[in-house]
Amino acid sequence: MSRETLGPWDSRRHFLHAMGGLGAGALAFGLFGPTSRAEATCAPPGNPTNPVPWKRDCRPIRQRRPASTLTAAEVTKLKAAYKAMRDLSTSDPNDPRGFDHQANIHCWNCGGSVQVHGSWQFFAWHRAYLFFHERILGKLVGDMDLRLPYWDWDHAGHRQLPPPYVTPNDATNPLWNSTRHMTPAATVPEEDVGADVMDAAMTAATFTDFGGSATSGGIPEGTPHGAVHVDVGGDMGAFNSAARDPIFYAHHSNVDKIWSDWVRYDSSHDNPTAAAFLNLTFTFFDENKKWRSIKASQVLDHESKLRYIYGGAQVPAPERLFCFERWRVVRVPKWRAAKSLELPPDAATAMRAAAAKGLIRLHLERPEVPLTKSAVYRVYADAKDAEADAGPTSPGYLGTIPVVLNDQENRHRPKPPRVVLNVSRRLSKLAEKPGAVGLFYVERGLKPEQRKVAPLHAADAFFSVAELAGD
Repeated sequence: MSRETLGPWDSRRHFLHAMGGLGAGALAFGLFGPTSRAEATCAPPGNPTNPVPWKRDCRPIRQRRPASTLTAAEVTKLKAAYKAMRDLSTSDPNDPRGFDHQANIHCWNCGGSVQVHGSWQFFAWHRAYLFFHERILGKLVGDMDLRLPYWDWDHAGHRQLPPPYVTPNDATNPLWNSTRHMTPAATVPEEDVGADVMDAAMTAATFTDFGGSATSGGIPEGTPHGAVHVDVGGDMGAFNSAARDPIFYAHHSNVDKIWSDWVRYDSSHDNPTAAAFLNLTFTFFDENKKWRSIKASQVLDHESKLRYIYGGAQVPAPERLFCFERWRVVRVPKWRAAKSLELPPDAATAMRAAAAKGLIRLHLERPEVPLTKSAVYRVYADAKDAEADAGPTSPGYLGTIPVVLNDQENRHRPKPPRVVLNVSRRLSKLAEKPGAVGLFYVERGLKPEQRKVAPLHAADAFFSVAELAGD
């Protein structure tokens, strides 16, 4: 199969297609056949009260494995499970285990009416959601050993849509979705999921950096998580419709794996211990249609509590980080007044020395990028480089800012994303520029005549430098 990197924004074109007059047929024909797009404007799951607290899982511990490595028998069973879930939506629309109901759980909690995104609820809620979703799939095919696969897009060889989700690439496949703009031959761009992105996430020193706080999101929630949503496009391109594409569950299984790997990555990485986090309570229907409640404290140990582990490649811990101590903030004195990056000579010298070890990040707080559509914006330290938009090969390129709408109609506008860019390998180019350096952004992949380069403003900008033991 030939490969193509997602390029001139199929996503923007597809989004406009879906939202405009050209998309009438696509809007009427949703996942696995005709569906009502109005269902994406979802409601809570009835009016259940008095949830039964979840206590234990009696299944044996089994692996979640990369979707591209499943055996033929495992693919057959996964497809049968999703077909049964889809069939429930037709045969018994009130069954909360049906596919439409399952999709609307995410719609309700992530589409704007209620919002678990942009806070420390993000990882815990999605882990609980996948757990009950997985149990329902197993129940529907009479195999509680079934585990969700994950799409390991952080693996360089697995950045295409996994074969089970596109073979066949039509409505006979329960794992297919008609609205995707990402073709079977396309690949998720390196700049969305590659080493720079994963290093920034995995070297987050605290859960506040990695998974967020009560009021802010963590590093990987933007990139890679949000970027992959935009890359797939279609239903995945907005949170209220994302779970209508089966690839959503494989995508989020990998996001969950990143959380699992982050905890393993460094002995100093710990999940929150604050009661406000541990007592977060989420509610779902289980595989027996029973309304359940589950706390964040109950999902932290996924192996012993939720009965799954991750097979396949683990995110490696580079040797240079074994003695990693902490991130030291380096402020940019003139940012607030002039919106430019200019460091005192002593700070610049120290940062160049640290960059030789590959440990420099640029933080942008509340960057002012358009929040009117799902898109990926590239950040450059040079206006001409932004105009050329050559991406990571450009000397002025610094990274990306993904924006994912909460709902296709943008009734609930998303919050400005939290952005942490790994500029370790680009600081030397940045330091070569004399005087103040301005930042610019451009929507990725537009044709030259469509590009609009704009100065990037943000509430704050600063660097963080990793300190190693003994430095």
